[in-house]
Order: sequence, then C-alpha cells, then structure tokens
Amino acid sequence: MKLEINATKLNVKNYIIEEAEKRFDKLNKYFSDDTVVNVTFKGESNKTKKVEISVKLRTGVLRSEASDGDVRAALDKAIDKFERQLVKHKDKLKTRSNDSIRYENIVEEAGDEDDIESRIVKNKSFVLEPMDEEEACLRLELLGHAFFMFLNKETQKVCVVYKRDDGDYGLIEANI
Repeated sequence: MKLEINATKLNVKNYIIEEAEKRFDKLNKYFSDDTVVNVTFKGESNKTKKVEISVKLRTGVLRSEASDGDVRAALDKAIDKFERQLVKHKDKLKTRSNDSIRYENIVEEAGDEDDIESRIVKNKSFVLEPMDEEEACLRLELLGHAFFMFLNKETQKVCVVYKRDDGDYGLIEANI
C-alpha cells in the first residue's frame, strides 16, 4: 500500500504525519502493494480540522471523512470509519474478486450496527421542474431537506443541490 498525504489550508506537523503512517501500517495488511491510499488534511472554517481518506479500487472507491477541532481526533475518527467500511463491504467486494483488497485479513465484528443490510424502503417519483440554481436552493431551505433535485432551465441538465457542512451549497450536474 502506498500512502499519499496532502494538506489544504492546514500546516500538518511531522508527528501527525508519522502517526497517520503508523495507523495505516496496521491497515496495510488489507491492501496489495500497488494500492494508493489518499489522506487529505484540511483546515475548515471555525478552526475545524477535517481528514478525508479515499482509495480507488477496481470496483469503486472507499471513502471516509471526519471533522474535529483537533487534527488527531479527526484522523482517528476517519481511520475508524474507513476500517468499518472495509469490514462492511467485505462480502460485496469478495464476490467481485478484486485483487487490491486482501479479504482474509478483514475480521468481522460481532454486533456492529454497520452490518445491517441496506435496502430501499421507499420509492418516490416526481416531475422535475425547470428552475435556476438560486430557486432550487430556496426550495431546499423551504422544504428542510438535505438535497433537492431539479431541471436546470439554462442547461437542461438534471441537477441536485445540497447543503454542505460548512453552510454553503453544493451542486451536482448529471451528464446523460
């Protein structure tokens, strides 16, 4: 496993980088030598530190992120989430015979609430209304939802606006 460490808007001390490398040495047993794991440290507003971990596999991407006032705590939370994802997706990944994950090293945790199988419990359909991004953000706030899907009247693309953790909005555009 190759570890790539980056920092954005944050000066990461050497001892934090060494701690990250030490923690990922324990996770090295899950991956082949050519797998690249990206760890990004970000300085957010209000002195919040964010750690994002991602690894690209042939079957998709495993990703976790965590925020905290302390960069060490954020790192610990993100790595713990990442390891739970490895365990959670063990069966899904195992059936696809991905060589970049070594499944024999993933230990199943008994009683973990992440082991509950996800399923679709509600199906909803609606007509997409043409509107601009500002109107979509207003509708998002009025409805109190986490996201809002609409048809962008300028581009004629299906879009989703969502509320970000920092209070701003994000926009996803679908290319068909």
